[in-house]
Parts: sequence; structure tokens; C-alpha cells
Amino acid sequence: MTPDNNGLERYEQYLGARYKTFLDAFNTFIAIGGRTVVELGTTRSFVSGDQPGCLVNDARYWRPDDPSRWDWGAGMFTKMCAIHLKDYGARIHSVDVSAQAIEISRVVTADEADLITYHHSTSEEFLNSFSEPIDLLYMDTDETEHAADQLHLREASIVLERGLLSPHGIVLIDDVTFRDQTASKGSLSIPLFLGRGFRIRSIGLQVVLQRPPLTQVS
Repeated sequence: MTPDNNGLERYEQYLGARYKTFLDAFNTFIAIGGRTVVELGTTRSFVSGDQPGCLVNDARYWRPDDPSRWDWGAGMFTKMCAIHLKDYGARIHSVDVSAQAIEISRVVTADEADLITYHHSTSEEFLNSFSEPIDLLYMDTDETEHAADQLHLREASIVLERGLLSPHGIVLIDDVTFRDQTASKGSLSIPLFLGRGFRIRSIGLQVVLQRPPLTQVS
């Protein structure tokens, strides 16, 4: 099937800097015939941090028909991924250590529930037990600080040591700031991936990596 922007493009005005990297990652997933998505760190809030109800597990804050109210500050990956890939046989495994976050994400993705399996687990425990080839790995655990850098490095190490990525698998890392590496979730994991033969496909607020030869998407 040909990559189709009709899913994600409806939300371009809200996604900002993430639009380019989301679109690259999702359309590359389609181009390689991907099936399995693993999301480390699920959607955690109905609304963004500047609105009442941020991180509150109360479904009255969820306005499914008003995207302007959604938590775009965090990217809404779970829902965006499901919307864009729903016609391509994708299976999304969303992992979070917070049961409350999973409850919130289930509400947000109610219309896409048949695509998503939620796992209440630490990212490291999940990666150490998961056995399917991963075609798209989204890394967004923890807050953007030194502890997150270390956690992402451990996650990346498990993924590489266990050979969890498919041959043309894609890695998408959120909250990447190359000008200030101390505030980048990828400050330690990106060099590890690059040292193992991955190359950067696109960069913004996020980075998309893939092993060469890089799959070209239209």
C-alpha cells in the first residue's frame, strides 16, 4: 500500500515540530511493511500542561471532538500512531509503569482500541521479555533530565543486545535537543545507536534513526 498522509495531516497544525518526524517514522514503517510498534511511555494526559486537568485521571477533561484541547505538548503519539497506521495492519504495544497513565491513554485511544495492547510494566522489564521483531520503536520514558538519559541508554542497550529491531526497523526518540545535550532524552542513546550502524533520517524536536540502506519514502 502507498503511504497516505490523510491520517496525520489532519493534526499538522497541532503537532508543530513533531509533524515532520512523526510523518517520516510512520511512512517509513509503511514502506518497510512494518507490523509491530513498541511505545515506551504512553500518552499520559487528556490536556496539556497549561490547562486545568493536566495529568488528572478524569475523563470529563477529554474532548475527543476538540483536538485543540488535547495534550499536544507531549505529542499524543499513541493516538497519532494508531490513526495514521490503522489501515496498514499495525499492532501497537504501549508500555508504561503508571497504571493511571494507561487508564488515561485507554480513554484517549478508545476509537483505536483494537490496534493497541497496553502493558503495565517498566520499560526495561518489558524489553527483556518481549520477543517479536520491532519495526518502529518509540522512546519517550521519564522526564527530560539526566535520569531519563540514563534510562534511555539502558533501554537502547537492551534493544541492541537482544536484537529486538527488525532489519529495517526504525527508532523514534522524543524530546531531543542537540543544542543542549543535558536536556535531551537521546544524549546517550543516540550515540549508541549511531555506533551500531544506525543513521539519522530526520531531526527536529525528535530524531528518527534507521540502519542503512535507508528506506526512502515519498
